[in-house]
Parts: sequence; structure tokens; C-alpha cells
Amino acid sequence: MSTWEDWDSSSFDSEEEANIGLWLMWQITLSDDSNNEVDFTDIDSLHLAYHETVSNNGMIASAYKTMKRNYKNACKEIELMQQEKARLNDIYLKITELLQRKEKLCNENRNLKRDFVIQNTHLKNLEKELVLIRKKK
Repeated sequence: MSTWEDWDSSSFDSEEEANIGLWLMWQITLSDDSNNEVDFTDIDSLHLAYHETVSNNGMIASAYKTMKRNYKNACKEIELMQQEKARLNDIYLKITELLQRKEKLCNENRNLKRDFVIQNTHLKNLEKELVLIRKKK
């Protein structure tokens, strides 16, 4: 069985794996401690329990600092992601507005083309009438 004294966090690839290892070691220690009670009348047992407690405290403090740093980094990442989400939402709204404006302009353009064709037809009819009137005179 591994002990806290055998702990080497450099054998892990990442801080997260090291934290998982610390947690597992702590769980094993908890389960082992329930079977190995300290004999308060034996100085060697007290001495060993004290050193294990000090060692455990250091490991837990180290793991806590790492977890606290990871938590702060995660909070910063969340804040950056929320800012990016807001920025992308603004862009989406602007694109939607531009697409609506484009649709409106396309409709106006179609209407203007239709009106132009109608006016052009009227103009040709008037020119024909003018030609007829001139021929009659």
C-alpha cells in the first residue's frame, strides 16, 4: 500500500491527475485509519500518527492550493467565455438586422423595377400615340 511519504506528484502528467491521485491517497488513508486506531498509551504509535497527520496536512494544503488556483482559472475562463458569448450575440443580432434590411431593399428594388417596366410601357404607348397624332396632321 502507498503511503503519504511515498507520494510523488511528478509521476503524473497534469495537475488534475496529481489531484486525483491525492484524493485517492486520502480516501485510502481514511479507509486504513478506520482499521488502524491510534494507541494513545504508546508513544511510538502517537509519534507515527502525529507525523502522518502532519504529512497529510501538507498534502491536503498543497492539493487545496492547486484546486483553489484551478478554481480561479476556471472562473476567469467562464468570465471570458461569457464576454465572448455576449460579443457573438451582438454580432448575430447585427447580422439578423442586416439580413432584414437587405430583404427590405430587395423588395424595394423589385417594386422599382416593376414600376420602371410599367412606366417604360406607358412611355412607349405615348410615343406611338404621338407618332399617330403627327401623322394625322
